[in-house]
Amino acid sequence: MWEAFLAILTLPLATGAAPEQLCKYDDVLQYLNISSEKAPALHTIPKENWEEPLKVEVQFILMSILSVTEKLQTVTVYFLVTMKWKNVFVTWNPQDFCNISNLVLPVDTFWSPYIIIYEQVDEEKSLSRPFLSITHNGIVSKTQQQQVTITCSLEMHQFPFDTQTCNMSIFSFMNSETDIILLSSQTTEEANKQSQLYHLTNGEWKFMNINIIQHTESLEEEEFAVITYEISMKRRPILYVLNLIFPTCALYLLDMIILFSASSFGDKISFQLSLIIGESMLALILKDILPTSSDDPPIIVMFFIGVFVLMIMGVLETCLLMQLKKKPLHPFLKAMKLLRCHEQDRTSSRKLLSKQ
Repeated sequence: MWEAFLAILTLPLATGAAPEQLCKYDDVLQYLNISSEKAPALHTIPKENWEEPLKVEVQFILMSILSVTEKLQTVTVYFLVTMKWKNVFVTWNPQDFCNISNLVLPVDTFWSPYIIIYEQVDEEKSLSRPFLSITHNGIVSKTQQQQVTITCSLEMHQFPFDTQTCNMSIFSFMNSETDIILLSSQTTEEANKQSQLYHLTNGEWKFMNINIIQHTESLEEEEFAVITYEISMKRRPILYVLNLIFPTCALYLLDMIILFSASSFGDKISFQLSLIIGESMLALILKDILPTSSDDPPIIVMFFIGVFVLMIMGVLETCLLMQLKKKPLHPFLKAMKLLRCHEQDRTSSRKLLSKQ
């Protein structure tokens, strides 16, 4: 009996077969001591030496320029941001766990950088719940979608043929440069190529390029690593040309035609006033678009003012001609007419005397 039991135990060894190992993701979590039964303990910055800053690589992809509000000087953008760093305390040997080399966990499982955008003016809107991707060698990455409204100093002088440049400055407000160093994992050319490839919208604003600037800012005697993305975009002016500039030129052309037409003065004035009211409606539309305070007024505003003044002068000219036609001859003109008659009489008298 004992010999048969030993034969059964040694049979797999004799045939060269080994029992199949069954693995699951929870085995890795138990090994890393982050199972659901235990609270995660690795919520601090994963540094072996506290004097050495942790390097966090940032990748930025602009997906869409959703809206530009000229009145409020704000721009709403939709983008993807990916951060990658190394957690030296979260490593394992994939061979011990059936070659499991990657895990996807909720973002609050481990420490992750908390970044803010300096120009942001609305509440943070994450369009998806971010997750952490962890590899066996401790590389942690986090990708999330965000829709952000930022302030931007819009230069409206050349409206609607303008090109705008807005900045997005990303930095970790809770950690200074001694703790975290933000580094761009992509060059300016790579950022432009990826954003052009994944850009979703084709609306009023055309995305031109992105310029990446890495610098350091001082705040409350501490220095913070900052990555600034300069987003350049160009307005497509065709809608404003058709809705504002072309109707204004058409109204002024009609005003000139009426001014030199053979219609009565009353008809001319009524029609010119109608054209001025139409021009005023276009000016109100323009007022709702442009910011109320500007040291350098847009060229289109000066164009509207010039056309409006010319149309007013046309009405005044018509009124003046109408008044001159109704008034009797001026006494000076009467005197000139009498003198001319006397001259003619004297000329005719001389002719008669010469004949005699």
